Amino acid sequence: MNLDLELVRTFLAVIEQGGFTRAAGRLHKTQSTISLHIRRLEEIVGRPLFDRQGRGVALTEQGEVLRTYAEALLELNDEALLKLRRPPVTGTVRLGLPEDFATRHLPLVLRRFTAAHPAIRLEVRSALTAELMRDLGNGDLDIVLARREFEATDGDALWREPLVWVGARGRAFAADPLPLVMFPHGCVYRPEVLRRMRACARPWEIVYTSTSLAGVQAAVSAGIGITALAESTVLPEFEILGAADGLPALPDTEIALYAGATRSEAARYLGTYLSDSVQNLAPPARGDSLRDASVRIAR
Repeated sequence: MNLDLELVRTFLAVIEQGGFTRAAGRLHKTQSTISLHIRRLEEIVGRPLFDRQGRGVALTEQGEVLRTYAEALLELNDEALLKLRRPPVTGTVRLGLPEDFATRHLPLVLRRFTAAHPAIRLEVRSALTAELMRDLGNGDLDIVLARREFEATDGDALWREPLVWVGARGRAFAADPLPLVMFPHGCVYRPEVLRRMRACARPWEIVYTSTSLAGVQAAVSAGIGITALAESTVLPEFEILGAADGLPALPDTEIALYAGATRSEAARYLGTYLSDSVQNLAPPARGDSLRDASVRIAR
C-alpha cells in the first residue's frame, strides 16, 4: 500500500481550513470529492482519521499521527519538484582552499557538489591564507575557505580544531636551540606560534620552511625539527609534544568561509553547500584522541 499524495494534501487542507466545506473551496473541488478523498485515505491506513461525533473537525489519535507524516511528505514532495523544475544553475566558481584542509576534508564534499550541479564548473586553488585573501579581495577568487586570524570575527566560521606540537616519533629534541619547521609568512597561525615561542624560556630557531603541507610533514618525518600543525593533519609517525617538552600551549585554529564582493548564483549555491557540508564533518575537539577524531570525520 502507498499513500496517495493527493489524498494526503486533501487531508491537510481539511485540518488547516477547519472543515470539509472550506477545504473544498481551497482546493477547488466539490465537498463530495473531499469526503471521498478522506474515505479513501482512511481505507488505505485502515483507521478513522476524524472524529465525526462532534460538529467541528477533530482528529483521532491515528489522525494526529498521520498529520506529522503528511506534513513531512508534502514538504519533501514540493521541495523535490521545485528543485527538479528549476532551470539548472550554470557558471564557473573560483574557490580558494588552504592545502591542509583541502587534501583531507574537501575532496568528497566537492565531488558530491559537482555531481549534484554538473552545470557548475569549479576552479579550485590551494595556497596560504594570506594569498587566498589577497586574491579574494582582488576579485580573482569568488569564495575562500581560509584559516581565520586568532580572535577574529570576520567570515562565517565553519570548523574549529586544536593546533598541536609534533615531532618524529622516537626522536628526542633536547638540543638547544630547538629546531623548528614552519610555514612561511602568510600562514595565519605562524605569528601566534612564534609569539608563544618567544614567551617561553627555551631557545629555538627556524631551520626549515616550506609552503606546502607535504613539505612540512616530510621535514618533520625526517627528524629535521618539530612543528605546529592542525590536529587533523598529524601523521601516524608523529609524536604529539607539549609542556613536558618545554613547549608552550597552542590555541585552536578556525576555518571560515569568505565570499567575494560579486557573487553569482553558482557561487551562492557553492557557499551554502560548503557551509552545510563542512559543519557536518564533526571536527575533532580538544582532548579527543586522533583516532577517535578520524573515526568521526570518516563517518
